[in-house]
Amino acid sequence: MRLMCRSGTRLSLLAIVSILSLSPIFSQPKDVVPTRPDIEGIYFTETGCDHCDSFLYVQKAKLEQVYNVNIVLETHDILSAEGYAECVEMLKQRQLKFSVFPVLFIGSNIYRGSSAIEENVPKEIEYYLVHGSYRPASSRTNELISDANQADDAFSASIVPTILAGLLDGINPCAFSTMLFFLSFMALRRKDRRSLALVGISFILAVFVAYFLIGLGFLGALRRFLSEKRFSLYINIFVSALAAVFAALNVRDAVVAARGRASESFLQMPLFIKQINHRVIRYFNQLPLYVLGAALSGFLVSVVELACTGQIYLPTIVYMNQSVRSSRSIILLLVYNIAFIFPLALVFALYFFGFRHERIRQWYGAHLVLVRVLSALFFMALGVLVWIT
Repeated sequence: MRLMCRSGTRLSLLAIVSILSLSPIFSQPKDVVPTRPDIEGIYFTETGCDHCDSFLYVQKAKLEQVYNVNIVLETHDILSAEGYAECVEMLKQRQLKFSVFPVLFIGSNIYRGSSAIEENVPKEIEYYLVHGSYRPASSRTNELISDANQADDAFSASIVPTILAGLLDGINPCAFSTMLFFLSFMALRRKDRRSLALVGISFILAVFVAYFLIGLGFLGALRRFLSEKRFSLYINIFVSALAAVFAALNVRDAVVAARGRASESFLQMPLFIKQINHRVIRYFNQLPLYVLGAALSGFLVSVVELACTGQIYLPTIVYMNQSVRSSRSIILLLVYNIAFIFPLALVFALYFFGFRHERIRQWYGAHLVLVRVLSALFFMALGVLVWIT
């Protein structure tokens, strides 16, 4: 009896051990989450470039979702001295020269320009998923040519809007009224023609330099601080909304001016800024070196009246930044400022050759409605252009 009990106990233990040893076979397998492969690259971008940011923060996420991969990019700002030097050195190792950006190094290939990157990154991912390695190196010269042509087209398309914006800003009531006051004040001094020419040229050149430096600073700040993730999208939204507001206000001021109540315009230089400008001109015009005084007054007046004239200038700088690359956007900035001072130079030339400043003021007042309408049309166009360039 005891023997049978012992045998039964041993059999029971053996059965339990057997069941436990076989349980993994019959257990339900757990879901194993496959790891997403990493597609690695080095991306040289321009801070604030709309197309560059679009790939980095919009298209990249879509590709990761479609192909179930992680696109890991080491990013560098091509506008920085370090980023530019590194990009040039890496291209030099492949016997290539830097001419177009953004630039993407991925595997054995280099893709230069937005269109080349957008076209070839999906091909690189597909090849990697099939072969487990990147595409073999290939020589592609057409991508450089096509992107260079696209850059030329974008620059050419941006010139006309930039010139029109500068001209409109130059006949802006804020800038124009300051110039007229300067001319009327100069008339009271009754300087000889040579002195008058030197003073006028100094004033206008100082306005040009001041506006260009202001624009250059704003353009640099825009690229340095306003390109975090998808911030360019928010900039476009902000500029479009701002353009819509200014378009509506210009239409309102055009109606007011047509009714003979231009003094009630909303978009005009505030009285305290006018007073500051007049004091600056009076003060510096009393200096012994009157040419230097004219230059200083032109510079300071430009800075002060930016609160009014900036309604056209600053949104246009955003458009420049979005439409073309850094070096060419500076050229556009020069073009804008030349167009901006052209009406001032024309007014001064008319005054210098005999037109009385009262006649110029009357002529401008008679065409103020047209200025307002053109300004409204400009803002409407700008609100659209920031999205399509």
